Amino acid sequence: MIISKKYWQRFLAAGLAAAMMATGGGVLKMSSAEAKAIPQIFDFEAHRGGRDARPENTLIAFAYAMELGVTTLEMDMQLTKDGRVVISHNPFMNASLAKGPDGSYVTPGKYDIRTMTLKEIKRFDLGTMNPAAGDYYEGHGKTQLSFPGAAMPTLEEVFELANAYGNANIMFNIETKSYPDPAFPEAKNNPDPAVFVKKVHEIIKKYHMENRVMLQSFDWRTLKEMKKLDPNITLVALTCEQPSWGRDSMCRQVGEPGASPWMGGIDIDAYKGDYVKAAKAAGADIVSPYWEELSQELVSEAHGLGMKVVPWTVNNPVKMNMLIDMGVDGLITDKPWILREVLLKRGIAVAEPTVNVNSPYHTGTAIVAGDTKVLAKGGDSAE
Repeated sequence: MIISKKYWQRFLAAGLAAAMMATGGGVLKMSSAEAKAIPQIFDFEAHRGGRDARPENTLIAFAYAMELGVTTLEMDMQLTKDGRVVISHNPFMNASLAKGPDGSYVTPGKYDIRTMTLKEIKRFDLGTMNPAAGDYYEGHGKTQLSFPGAAMPTLEEVFELANAYGNANIMFNIETKSYPDPAFPEAKNNPDPAVFVKKVHEIIKKYHMENRVMLQSFDWRTLKEMKKLDPNITLVALTCEQPSWGRDSMCRQVGEPGASPWMGGIDIDAYKGDYVKAAKAAGADIVSPYWEELSQELVSEAHGLGMKVVPWTVNNPVKMNMLIDMGVDGLITDKPWILREVLLKRGIAVAEPTVNVNSPYHTGTAIVAGDTKVLAKGGDSAE
């Protein structure tokens, strides 16, 4: 990779400027009493590794994100039949992403990862988005490079990748994909929250990642289970309440009798519909709402309660700037090359890229005069 002198000047200047910024500029401040796994600079998160650049939730994507210089790798976890933690957003092999052993894209809903062994899962190719995937492809596939043969990784493999890159600072925002509402078809084979979290915690301990992992979930039961196992693990309360999205979004159930199954026994109405106060009651260190549901008042409220705010998933630079102006502590994006440029232009510190040209997952990025550009497959330099 060739990185321009001008870029490094900007990088160093941004770091110095960010050190002087107030929290209104989005830079995180820490006290010794806070959970250790909270980034001390603006939390620049690559959603599923940056799915608009590389195949989502693959080692290819996570290597790309580290070479770009993100703060945090964001990803999703499923628990397999043989007790392995794998990285996948969907509990079923996604027909927009997965090819079966016969080379054809899978039938929707046919392969439930939670009823499969790791050996069976590794036979599927996740390296090329299905061009017939409609809106999914239109939204994410046109800028994504194809890497045929990319397999679903385990959580262990993600940690090993970071170690192979020698990146001792990269953080991991890992989501327990769990479906507590029995009305959801996905709930049929949902793992027991305590079992799921115990498996995840064992891997975190094995790789000594306690200081670098944030556990996030819409199913707040899993957050509570982790709190029991290890109160030092940083917890992130994911939340949304978008009726227009249908059943997937009604995780808070404001104004409905009793507690939502998603909130671990907490009734949002006991907090007058305030998800920030509810997240605090659940023991969260960070609250992570859908970005359109955030306001300046809610950001200030969260900060007043000692929590950070990292909304999802923001891909438009205008909206990124708007949220940074609100004082958010980080952003999750499908387009990390765009967020990086936004941060640099604002003088906000970003992490130094970590490059390993000898890695089989190295695909190359280039940063030229402050502009981040995705290169063709295999490229590792810029003119």
